Amino acid sequence: MWQQGQVFKLRTRGRDGQPLWAYRYRLEGRGSERPQVGGFATRAEAGAALEKVLARRGPAGRAASMTLAELVEEYLEMHQAEPVTMAKLRWLLAKATATLGEVRLADLSPKDVYAWRLTIPEGHRFEATQALRQVLRAYSGRGSRSLARQVIRAQARWSIAR
Repeated sequence: MWQQGQVFKLRTRGRDGQPLWAYRYRLEGRGSERPQVGGFATRAEAGAALEKVLARRGPAGRAASMTLAELVEEYLEMHQAEPVTMAKLRWLLAKATATLGEVRLADLSPKDVYAWRLTIPEGHRFEATQALRQVLRAYSGRGSRSLARQVIRAQARWSIAR
């Protein structure tokens, strides 16, 4: 089953008092996950973001040829946080894209993630791994869930070893 998704107004209002907008979609029928992303200033912004996600994840989407760097960039465009938080997240994810950025998501393996983790200085390893896991979790394309799980396991192993 293929659903186009929906854009809707949130009950929450922005700092300026204007209503905020969100979108949600479902790709695999009633029992499947229904991701929701909100906080857009206008209905048009939410609709454009929904179209971008559906183009990437839907049938014949570009997920198979997407690189990690492209995924990170899309994630950062959609992620909403304070400027200082965004700067730190961008900095942490740059550690992953410097090494794995040109790797297609379809080709990214847990072994690649593990090798990348070893290149990160110990003081930043946990946070950089957590940031990459956050991006991979946001991406629900095939194979990414196992990568996200691998990152979580690696992070847990490292935490225990500290």
